[in-house]
Amino acid sequence: MKRAYLMEMNVLRGYATSLLATGFLVTVLVGVGMKTAIVAPAVLTSMCFMMGAIGSSVYDDQNGWGSYRLTLPVSKRDVVLSRYAAIATLGLIGSAVGFAASLAVMGLASAVELPGGLSELLAFSGERVAGMAFATAACVLIGSAVASVVTPVYFKFGQTKATQLLPTVTVGLFVVAPMLLGNSGILGGGAFGLVAGLLTFAETPVGLAASMAALLAASLLMLAASAAVSLGLYGRREL
Repeated sequence: MKRAYLMEMNVLRGYATSLLATGFLVTVLVGVGMKTAIVAPAVLTSMCFMMGAIGSSVYDDQNGWGSYRLTLPVSKRDVVLSRYAAIATLGLIGSAVGFAASLAVMGLASAVELPGGLSELLAFSGERVAGMAFATAACVLIGSAVASVVTPVYFKFGQTKATQLLPTVTVGLFVVAPMLLGNSGILGGGAFGLVAGLLTFAETPVGLAASMAALLAASLLMLAASAAVSLGLYGRREL
């Protein structure tokens, strides 16, 4: 698997650089609009997970790379697991870059008086760091959910057909399904009260650690389940 992972990362090297540059620009625009540095790691993390899952699959159908790769000393299992490892790596890189940028901005705002009262909004504080960590963990879950849905579709159908199907699949899972649940009454006042209680609990140090651990564990479980599905689909696919 190590060989397949290194091949995957080598193929994605240029794409990852452009993705981080684009994500950083989006993060700056969102941060300026919201006047906060907290969003940087969350935005970069979700972008790297989502676009990493899509971008890594695009190369499979280019110049017959997907078929040629299997003539090398790697198995289909190695290909699938290395794909998920590469997606997770891109997500972690996005988190690290976002955290570094946010902490740098907070440090600058704490050391230097910025115009327009920005120092007060951006200065370093424990609450802001905690909020940044929680938002990032939540976006890891969101990004993992999208990657878990997208990746098996690409492994099953290939890039061309998957690109045609994914808008329908995405809208069905992330738009239609929540609307149906909302109209069914399942997500009633009790559910919203539970969410409010969990968010209040997450504001405490113990609650923050527990909620982040739960979010990251759920992300790993989703990716593991998705990888198991992809192994079955890709193993039966004729290239």
